[in-house]
Amino acid sequence: MPPAFKRRRLNQASNPRSYKKKSPLLKLSSLYQNLLPALWNIDHRLLRFVKDPKALRSFMGKHDVLISGSFAIQFFERVTWKESDLDLYAQAGSSTEALHKYLCEKEGYRVNRKTGGVDYWPIDDWLETRTYTKKRADSTDSQIQIVSTAYVPIFAILNGFYSTLVVNVISWNKAYAIYPQSSFINHKAYLLQHMDDYNGRSVAKYDARGWRSQDVLWLEEETSHGCIVKPRRLNDKFTWAIPLDVTDITPAETPDFVLEFSSWKLAKYDVGSDLFFYRTCSDKIRALILKYRYTFLYRFLSSSSGGKEGSFWEDFLQPRMIRMTLMELYKVPSAKLSQLIKEKMKSDPKNLYTLSDELERCGISLPKYDHEIPGWYAEWEKTQRALARITAS
Repeated sequence: MPPAFKRRRLNQASNPRSYKKKSPLLKLSSLYQNLLPALWNIDHRLLRFVKDPKALRSFMGKHDVLISGSFAIQFFERVTWKESDLDLYAQAGSSTEALHKYLCEKEGYRVNRKTGGVDYWPIDDWLETRTYTKKRADSTDSQIQIVSTAYVPIFAILNGFYSTLVVNVISWNKAYAIYPQSSFINHKAYLLQHMDDYNGRSVAKYDARGWRSQDVLWLEEETSHGCIVKPRRLNDKFTWAIPLDVTDITPAETPDFVLEFSSWKLAKYDVGSDLFFYRTCSDKIRALILKYRYTFLYRFLSSSSGGKEGSFWEDFLQPRMIRMTLMELYKVPSAKLSQLIKEKMKSDPKNLYTLSDELERCGISLPKYDHEIPGWYAEWEKTQRALARITAS
């Protein structure tokens, strides 16, 4: 192969703008696979903030911590903004406190300030932001933020940002660009919240860095932007997922599918102004027969509908969760069931998941069926394809 052609191939494969899901350069070729460790080296980037990136990633896996925000944008775009920080998302409670202890004791950070929610968008699920700082060897400040979330971090990330550009996720072993076509090929960003002065400044910041912002897709663009208009799942065909080098990393106990079966849909939202934005349609699913917590899409109708109608996937899954939970509870000897549990089984089976503490108090442990989720999701997708064929005929 001529040297000039080799250089063109190398430049094309290493440029985020050349990303296509079905491209032989970035999906199938050995060239892309060989480039990954060098060009998207997560440990090298984390060295700006921590002394031991592998230890931090092992900690992230153990406590289900995620990275998002500007660090993830820089990772995919392969740029560095010296003034930027590292945002770590952890569920409130033991995970957040363990992360606080880790940063202070292992990495030498000190808490600089605490704020309720998030400075730029205090939604209910973002409980607190702690900012940590320490001096680098060159006397500049290194800054890390812990965002404490009420539910699993992916839910807060999907629902909390103002723009599609910022919604990317890095776990202990994979990096996920959620809207890669718009963010890293077209360099465009779409609104996920209504515009105000603060969001306007945030949008202007990324416009100055090379992105172009738009409220929502033009009508003629919708057919070619499936990652924006279609129901989504993390690591679906629209996601750009990069496997990270896990050498010397302690594997997480939580299976990857718990994160990757997070699903949602963007719905165009009109608040009566001249600008639209997309609303993220996702909900929290909990059941006594599930070990982990999940984020699932629901069908959002419109700003005038007053709420949600129920979801494709949720409608498929919830009846199974309720019936299987009831089956498992009826297998428990009646003498072990408290009166509260018995009443809930008869009068309010949809909310049995609220009895987890009561079951623990009674010494009852139900079997877990998380391993069934991938197969059930595949069956749901089959039903959707079948319905689509019927509708089209």
